[in-house]
This record gives sequence, C-alpha cells and structure tokens, in this order.
Amino acid sequence: MLKHNFDGIDRYLTTMKQYWHYNAFILHDYPSFSDNRELINFLHGIDDTKLMSYQQNPTLLYPLLKQFIPDLLNVNDVLFDIKYDQLSSHTEIPFWLKKGIKGRKWVQIDQFSHYIGESLPVLEWCAGKGHLGRLIHYKTKNQISAVEWNAELCNQGLALAEQQSILQPFFVANVLLGEGNQLLNKEQHVVALHACGDLHVHLINGVKKALTEKVTISPCCYHLTEHDNYQAVSSYALQQSQLLSSITLSKQDLKLAVVQQSTSGERQTQLNDQEVWWRLSFDCLQKALLKTEDYLTVPSFPKTLLSNNFRGFVEWVKAYKQLNIELPGDLSVYLDQGRERFNRLRRCELVSQFFRDPLELWLVYDRALSLQEVGYQVKISRFCDVKITPRNLLIQASR
Repeated sequence: MLKHNFDGIDRYLTTMKQYWHYNAFILHDYPSFSDNRELINFLHGIDDTKLMSYQQNPTLLYPLLKQFIPDLLNVNDVLFDIKYDQLSSHTEIPFWLKKGIKGRKWVQIDQFSHYIGESLPVLEWCAGKGHLGRLIHYKTKNQISAVEWNAELCNQGLALAEQQSILQPFFVANVLLGEGNQLLNKEQHVVALHACGDLHVHLINGVKKALTEKVTISPCCYHLTEHDNYQAVSSYALQQSQLLSSITLSKQDLKLAVVQQSTSGERQTQLNDQEVWWRLSFDCLQKALLKTEDYLTVPSFPKTLLSNNFRGFVEWVKAYKQLNIELPGDLSVYLDQGRERFNRLRRCELVSQFFRDPLELWLVYDRALSLQEVGYQVKISRFCDVKITPRNLLIQASR
C-alpha cells in the first residue's frame, strides 16, 4: 500500500512539475507554467482581498484554477487523504506537568503521546527539555531517557524532571555526527516530535541498524539538510521515482512542503510578508548597483531589523556580505520594484499551494518505505488537527 500511494503521488508531481518546480522567489515575472497565458492573466487579475481569501481557503480557488489546469487535484483529494485517528486519553494531567509549555505546543505533545502505549523503554530523540518524554512517563510509567545536543536544554530538562520526581536521564550528543547511535537498541521505542531535516533522517538510519523495536516520528523541515539536492531515503524512491529521474529537488523545492503558516497570528504574517518584500527589494537594488543578473542570497537576520526602515536592513546586508556599493539617497524605487515582485510571488503561490501536501506526503512515504524495506510494519497517519500544527504527519513503525 505504501508503494502504491507513493507511486500515485510521484506520478502526479512529475506530471504537474511545471506548476510547482520553479523558484518563484528569483523570478522577475510570472513563470511560464508551460506557456499557460490564460492562467497567468487570471492570477494577475486577482486583487489583494481575493488573494487573502484564496490563501486561507484554497478550496474556493480550486474550481477557478481547474479551468486552466484540468489535471489539478484539490487539496482534499483521496490521493492525499491521510487519516487523523483522533485518539484520546482518559489520564488527567496535573497542572505542574504543563509548566513552561505554551498552549499549542502542549496540545501537540499531548496528542503525540496518545500513540505511545506499550511498556518498552522510551528514548526521546532531539528532546529539547524532554517535555514529551515526561508526559509519556506520567501516562504509561515507561522508563524514559532523552538525547539532545544543547547542554543547557538538557540541564533545564533534568531540573524539571527532578522537580516532578521523574527519573529521566539526558544524554548530550550531536546526533548528526552519529553520537546518539549508541543509545539505540532493540528493546526500545524511539520517539521524535518535529526533529528537523537530517536529524530525523539520522534517526531512521540509526534504528534500521539497531533494529529498534518501535519508532514513532513526526518529521519536520525537510530542507534542513547538509545536501544541496534531495537524497532519497528509501531504495524504492531512488530506483523507481519518476520525479527524481526527471528533476533535481533542491532545498528551495523542499521548502514548499513546509511553507504554509496556518498557525501564525496576524502580526507574524505581516512580518513574514515584510521580510519577503524587503528581500526582493534588496535583490532589485543589488542587481542594479552591481550590474548583475545573479540572485544574491541573504541569510537569516535579526528580526528587529524589520522594526527599523528599509535602509537599515540594506546596510546590515551590505555589511554582512561585505558589498562595496554606495547606496543612493532614495531607495523607494527598489521598494516599489520589490513590491511588484512580491505581488507576483504571492499569486504564483496560489498555484503552488496545491502541491504542498503532495510533496510533503511524497517525502514522508519515502521515509516510511525506507523502514519497510528492512522489515518494519509502517503506518502513516495524522496525530493532530492541522490548526494545531501543519506538520501533523506521523510515521509509526514496529518490527
């Protein structure tokens, strides 16, 4: 069943790649969409009010896009239907166990913990302060331990465990260097809630070697990897994927799978939009001043810069990149150019948003197939509602 579902999504993404496999961020105009000019004209005519409505409710946009893209599938198509089990626990959780955990994060931890029920010792991978492990212990009385690279988080987790009279050993280890592998063994259930990118891939590779009895993972941030281009996790994807044989998946492509921000507040959404607008505006400026057509990447920057003005942001990038350019007195023309590009980008995303779930599912199936290939029985489900977190896919594997 895993292979069948993977193949269906793989064929769909391959057939429709012209509608999502492009870097809209570096475009000065709309992508060609295989010369679908009627689609581009339609997108260009969408006003800002409708844009916001379509971003929040893509099903409203679907019948309109379907006129221009006949093979487009809706976000709730059966091919992408992954069950949300809605498990519940009858255990009453004391207030002190929730200490220091924000509401939405607590719900994620609580919902995830419903899937851990047997008596195997539990190792929490990339545990942070170990909140998930302590909740699992409270519910199941299982032995728990945690591995985390940040020593300060380990110390804070140990202090919380001591306050709550819970035995929870912490191991400081950089799992990307294989330092956590010695903690993996057969008689164990390893759990990882939102271990990013290579962190959860290293876990999958580690449990396959250790033949760990059970593993439960909710993957996240697939683009956070040391590799410039996507490396298939399963042999099946490497050998059978039409998608991988026809295109190279870059980190920018992988970001598409996690780009939605349905849990962001209005202020955070405004800041995100401002950041993208300023990045595009700076790109227009550097191309004009350096007389180049090459895109210049801008690293993550202190978000306090967004509370200043655009010139302050440009000065920061100029200093960070050591650019030998003299800024003109008036930068408004570049802000205007950046705004035009931003408006086109957001309208391109109205199309690409229909491929977020398929791409993430493709990535999750690749991970699940990797475990199945070495003898695990694997189930993919959703552990919580998308309103709690868009990263709600769950891989459960047992030998």
